[in-house]
Amino acid sequence: MAQPGSIYAVTVDYGKSVEEMVKLGLYDWSNHDITSEHFPAKWTGQTDLAIELVHFNRYIGTNDALKELNRMGYRPAELHELLAFGEKYPDVQREFPVVALGSVWQRPYGYRYVPCLYWFGSKRRLYLRWSGRDWGDICRFAAVRK
Repeated sequence: MAQPGSIYAVTVDYGKSVEEMVKLGLYDWSNHDITSEHFPAKWTGQTDLAIELVHFNRYIGTNDALKELNRMGYRPAELHELLAFGEKYPDVQREFPVVALGSVWQRPYGYRYVPCLYWFGSKRRLYLRWSGRDWGDICRFAAVRK
């Protein structure tokens, strides 16, 4: 059963470029395909949001996670929101991966990818993960109440 997790207050500036937000997040590594061109902002302006990290506590596919989030009254967080979260709460991703299913980039050969905050040793990483995979039971899904 899905469990809403901790709530994190963030201020998101949708007018900032993805590249600027990645720099502000001070990641030790980020995927070079995480760009404003591949992930244009869907919103404008600046807003305060509460991001909840939903834990399904089981392996789950992307489509099932999206359906469950919707059933719970959430929408999946988007890249700008994930980057604002990562900047303000840099240590959370060292506990578990944080996935933002609300932003998708499709490579020219057809695979679809979503952004994910992760770690490797003590290093903070900003990945793109294939959305066709099953997500591990450790993953948390960044979500915003509708």
